[in-house]
Amino acid sequence: MQRSAVLMRVLVGVACLSALAAWSAPRVRADGPTCGEKGLPDCPLQGWMAQNMDDPLDKGDLKALAAAFEKVAGWAPKASWNDGATSWSKISKDGAEFAKKGDAVGAKTQCKACHKAWRKEYKAGFRMKPVPK
Repeated sequence: MQRSAVLMRVLVGVACLSALAAWSAPRVRADGPTCGEKGLPDCPLQGWMAQNMDDPLDKGDLKALAAAFEKVAGWAPKASWNDGATSWSKISKDGAEFAKKGDAVGAKTQCKACHKAWRKEYKAGFRMKPVPK
């Protein structure tokens, strides 16, 4: 096979993979969300939390859960979310402390507190925000 034919096949393959990645990536469309709802793939933070917070909590791995809470503490999408009694960072740090003490119920309470305080606004404005590295 000639080099140009091989190169063409490689380029077509790369183009197909790129198109598939763009097509399957979560996004929000004008006619509704394409992630985060029943029957749709998870949105970025939702998927991260399922893997790094829900799974460890379900398995009783409170050390991993504490580490996840500590990471999330710095991920407030707006600085103002770190103010007041329902501060994103405070809720996360409190969750980490509960997990470090072996208190799964207390840690889960912090999960619920964060969801109550921030889920609606997060979904409305930051649903597609990539998870920080």
